[in-house]
Amino acid sequence: MPGKITLEVTEGPIRGKIFTFEEHDTFIFGRARDCHARLSQEDTTASRHHFLLEVNPPDVRVRDLGSLNGTYVNGKKFGGRKEGESPQQAAYRKHPDLDLNDRDTIGVGETVFVVRIQAPAFCCRCHKEIPEEFQNLCRWIEDTFICPQCRQQVEKAGEPPKPEPVRCEQCGKDVSREVGGVPADDYICESCRTQAKFDPVGVLVHLLLHQREEGQEEASLSNIAGYKIERMLGRGAMGAVYLAKRKDDSVKVALKIMLAKVPVDEKSRLRFHHEIETIGELRHSNIVELFEHGSAGSGFYFAMEYCAAGNIEEYMQKKGGQLPLEEAGWMILQVLEGLAYAHQKGYVHRAIRPSNILLTGNARYTAKLGDFGLVRSFERSGFSGMSAMASGATSSTFIPREQLTQFRSSSPVSDVWSLAASFYYMLTGRSPRVFPQGKDPIEVILRGGFTPIRECYPSIPRKVAKVIDRALDDDMKGRYPDASEFLRALNKVL
Repeated sequence: MPGKITLEVTEGPIRGKIFTFEEHDTFIFGRARDCHARLSQEDTTASRHHFLLEVNPPDVRVRDLGSLNGTYVNGKKFGGRKEGESPQQAAYRKHPDLDLNDRDTIGVGETVFVVRIQAPAFCCRCHKEIPEEFQNLCRWIEDTFICPQCRQQVEKAGEPPKPEPVRCEQCGKDVSREVGGVPADDYICESCRTQAKFDPVGVLVHLLLHQREEGQEEASLSNIAGYKIERMLGRGAMGAVYLAKRKDDSVKVALKIMLAKVPVDEKSRLRFHHEIETIGELRHSNIVELFEHGSAGSGFYFAMEYCAAGNIEEYMQKKGGQLPLEEAGWMILQVLEGLAYAHQKGYVHRAIRPSNILLTGNARYTAKLGDFGLVRSFERSGFSGMSAMASGATSSTFIPREQLTQFRSSSPVSDVWSLAASFYYMLTGRSPRVFPQGKDPIEVILRGGFTPIRECYPSIPRKVAKVIDRALDDDMKGRYPDASEFLRALNKVL
């Protein structure tokens, strides 16, 4: 659901600054140079990276990043060190996220931000959008709106002035306020999502086939979009991947199902499908081919080339958790061939990790980069929910620093970092970064730095180590600018 978030600095040294967000993004406040709003280095009221705000209009969430003095929300201290707590102790204490509402205030020292949330208004009866200039005239009951036509019908019929409810498909709760009155077919409320009360695959089956009778989900699943399901290949936070056969020609495919974490409006849906159509034009032997995609309600499916040998993460587990340089190098060079082709075409992956590198063939495998553009487009459309704050240490292993500080920008140099981190992981079984147990992964990423690969893998040739370490530089200008340059450098030393 579209909307707009505005942050206005009403007090403090940077009073008068206004920051506006109309799409999924991140915002960092502190004293460091990469903060979106920052105080001078001499201002001790703020830490280098004090708090992170993630916005996905009309939702907005704040996280204190282990600051010295804490962050104050509506005058109440949130996060920060406790009395008598050392920086080391505070670093290992989990810092919770806090959802913000319209007109909430965020305070750090003398600096105060006011949060303004502007969500689109819809008639609570017919669900038509009400333009901003008419919203005051159309205000109704309990923060809802009603258009002039529906108001006239209600008053003429003498009906009780009650908005039509929008109910959660799982628990039946009225979620009209949560979705802003938008018609959200089979919407799952945030409470049910958080408590994992729903089956994303089952929900999509219902969305596509309108069959939810007990015991019929598997039978229904076998008919999705003309594919016959054979077995599940994997399941994640947003859905699942199945091995399926296309009914027309019995070709095996990987059928990926993703469930949006927010209501899906038609404008966002069309934009997302347009992006996927464009990405689907990529044709390379080292990129997994996308055959078909579709959606219904908040569910999306993607029929892709099936890679029978699985992914590199699974392959590493079979091999004891690490791969020899010759084998890992051969696979990375292949992936770089595909990635260089995509970069030359103007595309960025944004979610490269070992689990997204698929293998085909026997013995000497062919490596292919999967899920090209899906995560990036899902995030850009706002369907992923608060994905930046949801990142744990495992997924954060492969995220470049700028993916937090420059969330909406996507460039080939970021893919270089992620692929280098994957190569590092394949060789050592470890992350380039150290994620201490209990420490906020976001804080680790923003702090920067990594362990040079020779400290984990002393026998690796120095020339190879030098190439990998350069590709992992936190400074984007210090890395190889794109996959072609990274490929050229690795080819010289492998």
